Amino acid sequence: MTSFFKTLTLSACIAGAGLAPFGSSPAAYAATSASPEQPALEVVKRFPSDFNMIGVAVSRSGLVYASAPATMKRYSASVVRIDPKTGALVPFPDANWNRFEPKPVNRELWVSVPALWVDDENHLWVLDSSLPSVDQKALPPKLAEFDAETGRLIQIYHFGPDITPEDSLNDVRVDTRTRTAYITNEWGRGGLVVMDLDTGAYRLVLANTRSGIADPKQHLHIYGELARKKDGSLPVTQDDGIALSPDRAWLYYRPLTDHHYWRIATADLLNAHLGDADLDKKAQYLGQSVMSGGIEMDTCNRLWVGDIENHGLYALTLAGDEPKLRTRKVYDNPAVLDWADGFAIAQGWLYISDSRLDEIAFQNSRPLQGPTTIYRMKLPPCPPTTAPSSAPDDTDTGHAKR
Repeated sequence: MTSFFKTLTLSACIAGAGLAPFGSSPAAYAATSASPEQPALEVVKRFPSDFNMIGVAVSRSGLVYASAPATMKRYSASVVRIDPKTGALVPFPDANWNRFEPKPVNRELWVSVPALWVDDENHLWVLDSSLPSVDQKALPPKLAEFDAETGRLIQIYHFGPDITPEDSLNDVRVDTRTRTAYITNEWGRGGLVVMDLDTGAYRLVLANTRSGIADPKQHLHIYGELARKKDGSLPVTQDDGIALSPDRAWLYYRPLTDHHYWRIATADLLNAHLGDADLDKKAQYLGQSVMSGGIEMDTCNRLWVGDIENHGLYALTLAGDEPKLRTRKVYDNPAVLDWADGFAIAQGWLYISDSRLDEIAFQNSRPLQGPTTIYRMKLPPCPPTTAPSSAPDDTDTGHAKR
């Protein structure tokens, strides 16, 4: 899940607070496929130009939620639910939460929401990273829990000053069995936040470690050239994508602006006696593959990722006795799927948010070619356990571990 824009000013927040509400459009599922050999991507929703969608989540019944982090301007809503009958974007949980003000009185509101996720108890988790340009004493980062069907607020968890404005919480997964939330930190010190949902206590772990921050020798490339932010600098994004294994035994994670993939046993993350040096030794390096933002794992232990440098959708699997990823391209049509940024799995479907950030976020971006879009693809069956670990078009990038 990628969020390069975090430079919102208070004046922009105030000026944009009164934008008109969303219009509505009919809900439709239009199939798109590059060739008969590729799976079809169905269009769930195309978004208006004032909603740069990144986050996606889907409830057990199929309700689709989306979020748009605050950027240089504030949108008319930060979190929406797509009306299943009309396709209209309904501010979630209501318009008041989506009405920004720099000093709110006795109410909660969204500041900048990069990530949504629905757990196995059908609860919707909304991660609000806040912004360095706002007063984080008044508007701290937070994690909010809702009933994914009714929208009822269940709990809000706030983060204190130890999560600094130089940090930026980016994506979340929740283990309902251990009542633990795992959150990536994409800025500053990087690393992971481990939160006890019964007490609200949390720890930032793996900060400034080999798996917590992006490899400084690698950089994001767009159209074959180095991507540069609007100020001309190279983007550096620390731990970004995150996924839980189906048995909840492993947490998979990765920095955005390198090609490295990592995992660590959740039992180790839950052991408060292990410090960063200990956890760093226990983090397993899985090798290199495509540079992806969000990641998600299905019940077949396939890790679904997008290639933000060359476009496309990939399935990663572990091969051999040593934990090492194998990469298989599943979908490749840049005219349709540009920047696969976030994922959700529900009812046998993989939902994909196409944020088109390569056409929005950079100094050397090309003109915007289309709207941000949520697609969905029917998940293929689990491969037989006796099947080879790689397909003919699998690739092992062969890069050396740093």
